[in-house]
Amino acid sequence: MTGYTSNEERADIECVSISHGDYLAEIALWGGGVKSLTFQGRPLLETYKDKPPMMAGVVMAPWPNRTEDGQFTWQGEHYQLGITEPERNNAIHGLAVNWWKLVEQHKDEVTLTFSIGPHNGWPWTVELVATYAVDDSGLHSHVKAVTEHAEEIPFAYGLHLYLSAQGAPTHECVLNLNVDEHHLLDERNLPTGEVRPAKLVDTPLDRVNWDDCFHGHGPLVADYTADGRGVRLAMDSGVEWVQLYTPENFPREVAPSGKALAVEPMSAPPNALRSGIDLVRLKQGKPQVFNLHLSAVEK
Repeated sequence: MTGYTSNEERADIECVSISHGDYLAEIALWGGGVKSLTFQGRPLLETYKDKPPMMAGVVMAPWPNRTEDGQFTWQGEHYQLGITEPERNNAIHGLAVNWWKLVEQHKDEVTLTFSIGPHNGWPWTVELVATYAVDDSGLHSHVKAVTEHAEEIPFAYGLHLYLSAQGAPTHECVLNLNVDEHHLLDERNLPTGEVRPAKLVDTPLDRVNWDDCFHGHGPLVADYTADGRGVRLAMDSGVEWVQLYTPENFPREVAPSGKALAVEPMSAPPNALRSGIDLVRLKQGKPQVFNLHLSAVEK
């Protein structure tokens, strides 16, 4: 099973729908992530029409966020990734933003696969298997990373979600997230090494301008609400890093373009391929699994 569909082998369908009770989700084959999620018809995620704007919903692997100069060293060997954020000279968001393969579909569950590498400075092969399922409690995301390499290889995972508090304007929303560290970034959005205490309790979105990295000691839970109603993102214990991003010009179809909130759960921080912080060491017979859960918050 390779699970690979290249740009030239464009998928016959671009997304698949799954539903259960009050929840309806669309899972995108481009990027392998969540295109939309609604509860009783109200949005829990920002959505889009065609290709995901600003990486909305995509899986980030084998590294999330940025790698400085696209360079890293592993087991004494130096590697040069392609530069995909040229304005900052970084390699950004991994190699999985491409067409995934649909391998199984049911009314309430879907499984996609994708094969990473070898590719432009990344000499290893990693198979990703992403299963999304909805039930009475919401949407479950289960991503498994597998390699057949006998030696250990580096890996990290993330999901680039833009939350919606059931359609409420961003400036009316607040965020609660149980992180305790703010890891400062420089002008290239790379860690400076400085860490400050963080407390995100009823943080008003109209008062923040984020492209910032936070860390907690899990399990992390993000509640994004307006007047007590919104969305909850719960992360398992292997996903203890979060990038918060508030672009001012997120494009919307049914509402004016404007400020949005990305909550990007990550298993490792920015520049992890360089620093080694919280990198998973994948090897044959030792798959790694990452679990997330999205649900509605009601008064």
